[in-house]
Amino acid sequence: MTVRFRGIVVRADSERLDVRRASGSTLAVRMSPRTRIYAVNGASLRGIKPESYVSVLGAPGSEPRQAAAVTLYSPSERGFEAGSQPWDTAQGASLTAGWVADLQRGTPMRLTLAYGGGQSSFAIPEDTPVTQLSPGEKAMLQPGAAVTIFARSGTDGGLEAGTIAVGRQGVVPGL
Repeated sequence: MTVRFRGIVVRADSERLDVRRASGSTLAVRMSPRTRIYAVNGASLRGIKPESYVSVLGAPGSEPRQAAAVTLYSPSERGFEAGSQPWDTAQGASLTAGWVADLQRGTPMRLTLAYGGGQSSFAIPEDTPVTQLSPGEKAMLQPGAAVTIFARSGTDGGLEAGTIAVGRQGVVPGL
């Protein structure tokens, strides 16, 4: 089972990452050559186009659901985590990733995402945090960088990172 951790990089080398969590505790996570690193940069709602691949962190409720954060994906990441799944940022929250099937500019913006097996609609206020995710590298894991880590328990009980999203230039990953 994959679990998510968020925090600030304390120390990193090619095989290990130490992260300070909001609680103040430090978490050690192993990295392997298969660990995927993504750069997360600031973006804007103007970057959303028809056929774009995006994810929306949505509040619980009926559609169109209120967006809490939006992430735009680079073309090489189209299809990443497609679908809708529960998310741990708030009670009843979900992360939905898919292709922009319908886009209505306005206040708020209205967006429908399509993915294998379904679609979901969102209302996106102008002040919604928007980020851009693109391929990155381990060298970005510098002390002070905000990260979201997707990890699994290894055979020895330690945590192994599968994916790490690294905020750039003060950006906090919206995942």
